[in-house]
Amino acid sequence: MGYHYFDMMVSTFRISPDVEHYSCMVDLLGRRGLLGEAMSLIKKMPIKPDVVVWSALLGACRIYGNLTI
Repeated sequence: MGYHYFDMMVSTFRISPDVEHYSCMVDLLGRRGLLGEAMSLIKKMPIKPDVVVWSALLGACRIYGNLTI
C-alpha cells in the first residue's frame, strides 16, 4: 500500500520525493522484512541517502538478524 502511494505521488501528482519520503519507504520496507527491496530503493535513489535512511535500514537489519546487508 505504501509503495502504491509513493508511486502515485510521482506519477499522478508529479511530486518529486525528497529524502524524507525515501526514508519513510525504507522504514516501511524494513518493517515488513523486505530488506533487499529497501536496499534496492536506496541504490536507486536520485539523491544521497542521509543518516535517517541508513538508520532505518540498519534498524530493520538488527531486528531481522540480517548481517549481510
